[in-house]
Amino acid sequence: MKKVADMIRKDLWVVLLDLVAVNASYYLALLIRFYVNSTFRPTVSYLLGDWGRFAPFYSVICLILFVAFRLYGGMWRYAGINDMNRIIGASLAASLLHVVGTVIFIRRMPITYYVIGAVLQFLFLAMIRFSYRILLVEKSKLAKSDKVPCAVVGSGDLARKVIRHLEENTPFRAALMIGKDAGRTMDGVPVLPLSQLGDEIGKRGIRAVFIADKELSPAERERIHITAEGLEVQDFTGALSNLGGSIPIAALLTVTSGKVTLVQDGKETQYDSGKAALDAISDTYDVDHIEGGMKVFIRKHSSTVDTAWLENYKATTGEDISFF
Repeated sequence: MKKVADMIRKDLWVVLLDLVAVNASYYLALLIRFYVNSTFRPTVSYLLGDWGRFAPFYSVICLILFVAFRLYGGMWRYAGINDMNRIIGASLAASLLHVVGTVIFIRRMPITYYVIGAVLQFLFLAMIRFSYRILLVEKSKLAKSDKVPCAVVGSGDLARKVIRHLEENTPFRAALMIGKDAGRTMDGVPVLPLSQLGDEIGKRGIRAVFIADKELSPAERERIHITAEGLEVQDFTGALSNLGGSIPIAALLTVTSGKVTLVQDGKETQYDSGKAALDAISDTYDVDHIEGGMKVFIRKHSSTVDTAWLENYKATTGEDISFF
């Protein structure tokens, strides 16, 4: 019981919004059905009174149900499909109990009241929980304008991991993808054939190319290196299969244009360019995380890195791999 009380206390604003949403849904259902010519039909005005009498009981029912379906205490910035499944289940159960409760204790309400109310209730519950994540996504999109454009070779699951990794942990953003699904898009990023990589590098200001396709042939890899000559080319086919390595700050700063702020142990130092920051660093650091406006949080480099996958990669492809 104490655990439940703590969850409700921490998510109090969600609880309050839920109570408003579940009751407002059915009130709006009545208005949608019976509000005609700027007035609620007098012949069925008693339905508003019925809704009001049942609302307190329904609030308690929903609160118990939502606790049972674990709709409180979640980290809604990471809301996903499992959270949506719980919202659907809780909303369906609440709607069913609303029908049973009104029929037994009040009266049978119009069918349109139940249907419209249930739909609105689900939409409101989902909106309350996913709106925070949507806001974070939109904020992230706005921050992408400060990032360095890059190309990702690959258009499968690994490529999607690379895009997410780059955008969340590095100053890069995927401006285009190269893969067999040419003509399509992934997360809004266009997928183009390898033959167009050279032209697109100039058009889009590409500063780096990241390989994320395990099925590339040696000839295709060589072609990518030749086409992207002068750019940073990194292979993530091994790195993200064993995503445990760190990103050295030195290689990051070599492709960073514009002002950059380094943050170590809470102390911020701003530099006019990535090169100026690199010249000022006297030790080896790794990137911890990056915030908008090129604020890079760094930590001392750790030499305890598992390199078994590197040896396997070299034995398989015959290529050395560098970290960025």
